[in-house]
Amino acid sequence: MKKVFLLLCLMATTTFAMATDLWEGTHAVDWSNTLTIEADKFADAQVGQKIVIEFTDATGEVIELHSNGGMLPGTRYAHSLYGDQHETEVFITSGMLACLKEYGMEVCGKGFTATKLWYGDGKDNVEENTVWTGYFWMDEWSTMELAKTSFDGINWSDYKAIRFYSEADRTDYVINVLTKWGDDGKLGDQTTMTMTNEYAELSLENIDMSAKMADTDRLMVQCNKEGGNPFNFTAIVLVKKESTGIDDVRSQKEDVRGNFYNLAGQRIAQPNKGLYIVNGKKFVRN
Repeated sequence: MKKVFLLLCLMATTTFAMATDLWEGTHAVDWSNTLTIEADKFADAQVGQKIVIEFTDATGEVIELHSNGGMLPGTRYAHSLYGDQHETEVFITSGMLACLKEYGMEVCGKGFTATKLWYGDGKDNVEENTVWTGYFWMDEWSTMELAKTSFDGINWSDYKAIRFYSEADRTDYVINVLTKWGDDGKLGDQTTMTMTNEYAELSLENIDMSAKMADTDRLMVQCNKEGGNPFNFTAIVLVKKESTGIDDVRSQKEDVRGNFYNLAGQRIAQPNKGLYIVNGKKFVRN
């Protein structure tokens, strides 16, 4: 009886990870022998979940995830594989999810045999404007290469900055953000970016991102731990320009008739200077 009681207690306090199988078998992946997962397999996938690719026979080559003839948004170029490694994972962003649901995914690369693919529990509260999330180990001059497709459909004029979130919990590390190697491809570094314990922020105020991304296929983030411990980068997030929320404001020169309400929804009998709602539209009295 005690054993049954303990088992029931354990079941009541245990959170079981949910996983959805995508494929299982044996597929020796090569650039000319890719593994295709159809779009309908991702019908129930959600932002923040992780996709896991299990494999054997890794020989130190690479794996890439493709979709619709290009790199899958939200993924990196050339995930390096090691002989003692048996799986790799990516985390679903909103851009990646849209692509998966419409086009599916192709597992590409060289030097491994895929055995199983599935998706399941991952990260909570992944922001809508996240273009990559996961865990990338930054040590001595480590470089993460994010696929340009991660920015497909982005109107750069809507954004003021890119934030590079990390677990560094310090600001004394080197970071370089580049579209290509060389000074002409450098967008910023720790001397020009805003550095906090939570993230490094690259201002886009004086950067024409459309032009910078036109002749490249990736965005690169290079780091050196300097005197501190190595750490994980965890997300790259676009920061929207601030909006006043006033989309349709009329001036007092117009003949405005109707009841005046303040922004809290309270009716104002004798409005003074300020912003009001009249007939469902915003109105400024000077």
